[in-house]
Amino acid sequence: MASLHSVADSEAYESAIAAARPAGVEKLARGVIRGSITVNVIASMGVLHPALLPAQWSFVQQAVALLMWAVLIYASAFVRPRLRLQPNPDLIALVAFYALAIMSVLWAGFGAAAFMKSAALAVTTFGAYCLAARIDIDEIVGSTALGLFILVAASALCAVFVPEIGVDQSWMHNGQWQGIYESKQTLGFISAYLMFFACYQKMTGQGWFVFLATFLLASTCVIASESRGAGAVAIAACALLVTSMWSIRCMKVYAVLPVVMCVLAALLFLYFYVTGYDSIHLGEQTINLTERTFIWQYAIGHFNDAPLLGFGINGFWTRPAIYDYFNQSHGWVLDNYHSGYIAVAIETGFLGYVLFVASVCLFSQKVLYLIATRSIDRSHCALIIGFVVLSFQSNFTETMFLRSTMFTSVLLVAFFFAVCRPVPKASPALMEHAG
Repeated sequence: MASLHSVADSEAYESAIAAARPAGVEKLARGVIRGSITVNVIASMGVLHPALLPAQWSFVQQAVALLMWAVLIYASAFVRPRLRLQPNPDLIALVAFYALAIMSVLWAGFGAAAFMKSAALAVTTFGAYCLAARIDIDEIVGSTALGLFILVAASALCAVFVPEIGVDQSWMHNGQWQGIYESKQTLGFISAYLMFFACYQKMTGQGWFVFLATFLLASTCVIASESRGAGAVAIAACALLVTSMWSIRCMKVYAVLPVVMCVLAALLFLYFYVTGYDSIHLGEQTINLTERTFIWQYAIGHFNDAPLLGFGINGFWTRPAIYDYFNQSHGWVLDNYHSGYIAVAIETGFLGYVLFVASVCLFSQKVLYLIATRSIDRSHCALIIGFVVLSFQSNFTETMFLRSTMFTSVLLVAFFFAVCRPVPKASPALMEHAG
């Protein structure tokens, strides 16, 4: 009872503060938050081409992104909460996982880069909480889509009018668009995200002209970049969004997909761990996914070196012996796991992966309950499920989990926070109707 009284007192105190606050101040703060999101997207969604921003200045993008998170956190103090979270098991598991990841810097080798990444992860995780609690999902989508549109439009213009920058002329990617970025994969996945958000905005009332202009531009960049993974992700995510709005049963099935993907990733770990192969063998076929499996097997091969808590955040590739051996064996090294699941397992260990999977299972369970009790807007639920599935699918071949500055990685955390809401008990009749 004491805890209930304290919650009520806290809510009454916040309501009193909100009532005393001038309406113009909150309106300005919300505008600042929306603007910071757009700038954050532009600054954080990939490494720019060296001709546009020299490699030695790449830290500027991260600095701008973190500054925008600081601005968002500060501005959120002037906005009344739209969503109140409760310390239920889903929230506890999510916070425990990110707390472990942040604290893992203590056993990551005490490098300056690791401490900076840990601090950035702490800031962006709190920023994700503020984002979920203080601003409406449709406002987040609008600001995010605007930033993505600016990036994709700039990339298309660069590819057409400045091909020496916008088109990759290397022997491996001759003629493929990379836009303002140093790799075609970045352009492909950014365009895929824009396609997804464009579909959502059309389904929630946006006009046809804006939708077609945005969707066609994004799909053109996906095709011109010839990023097959991004294309598959974009098509799957848009189809998932449409069918979720069409059928509650489809939405329930999709809500479980993140758990399924976590299990599949664990089976993939087990395959490389047990066999020691550096590629996937199916009969007489050998699959290495553009040599990504070489990285996966190498990282998993070191799992026994730090099985419980992992190597710590930014603590694996920074070890000279690990980095140099891979470089000597293959003649190249990317300093990237190319799998978010493997990043979680190697940097936070068995304990971290268990907490990660637990938070995903509780997320799926909570979403199913929100659907059953009709405690969440249907379009918002479809968006959250679609974005989470899109992110989890992308993390099979790209490292986006535990990214401290990429906006879409932090947005994923914000959507997890958005699901950690209190819900009323569902009546049997309502549960039967939702089924």
